[in-house]
Amino acid sequence: MNIITPSSSDRTSEHDAVFAQGADAIACAHPHRAGLWFSHTPTYRNQPIGTIGACQIDNTAAAATFLSQCADYLHHEHRCNTVVGPMNGNTWLRHRLVLESSGRDPFLMEPIEPAHFLPIFRAAGFSILSKYSSSNINLQSPQKDYAPMESRFVKKGVQLRPVNSARFAHELSAIYDLSLISFSGNFLYTPLPKKAFIEKYMESREHIDPDLVILAEHKGRLVGYVFCFPDLLAIQHGKAPAVIVKTLAVLPDHHYSGLGTVLVAKAQQIAKEKGYTEAIHALQYESNSSLRISQRFNATVFRRYALMAKSFS
Repeated sequence: MNIITPSSSDRTSEHDAVFAQGADAIACAHPHRAGLWFSHTPTYRNQPIGTIGACQIDNTAAAATFLSQCADYLHHEHRCNTVVGPMNGNTWLRHRLVLESSGRDPFLMEPIEPAHFLPIFRAAGFSILSKYSSSNINLQSPQKDYAPMESRFVKKGVQLRPVNSARFAHELSAIYDLSLISFSGNFLYTPLPKKAFIEKYMESREHIDPDLVILAEHKGRLVGYVFCFPDLLAIQHGKAPAVIVKTLAVLPDHHYSGLGTVLVAKAQQIAKEKGYTEAIHALQYESNSSLRISQRFNATVFRRYALMAKSFS
């Protein structure tokens, strides 16, 4: 197995594309290749992990041997007692593989790795570390009315409004600050620098419908938001128009208990009025409170995913 680093003279443009995602090294053993991350990675059990991502592996025993060698390298050379994959460094970038699927077409920005990744990772000694799922909700079916719950928040002084596209960068700054608080305890969460976070969302600004990004403010402070956007892949392929409920965050304070449900209900109602017939609750960690919110809307799971891990004692 050959290790390519950012300073290697024999690196190629394909290598540079992986390094641009923060990879510390790239392992190669033709025809197999994988990016390796061992710095600025999330922590697990109070220790930094190593990750294997941007994988190009076939469905052979040699591929399993290659992944095992990658894990051994991260453990022995960089003291990573847990190696996770597939993950391009952190949860902001491409990660997860598919555990099971209904066969539904991928939605916009859904990470779909080849089906053979699961048995190959297992053959390399990896087991499931965490599970995730995506589900869909038929917006044409009757739903519980959450307007009374919304009214109770309004009476408390909580105001719900769409994101201001004319001040989008400023709005993203407030969203970032709330996300740091709301997601700090999430599994394998690693915060992005604010500048990188804002740039990431500014790049997709043209695809965002401001009406589908709803902010909840109380006494001049952002206390919750739901970030939704159209599934452009479905629209381009002539499928039923769907809206993706991508991110939901609420300030962890008992005064705002139930606000997440209200935000999702309002976003879905607006989407329905705009002609969307389906909502996709995307890539939810299976122990997350957002999963419970999906169940309140009679969501049907159509895909499950996993992160795999190999531990060294």
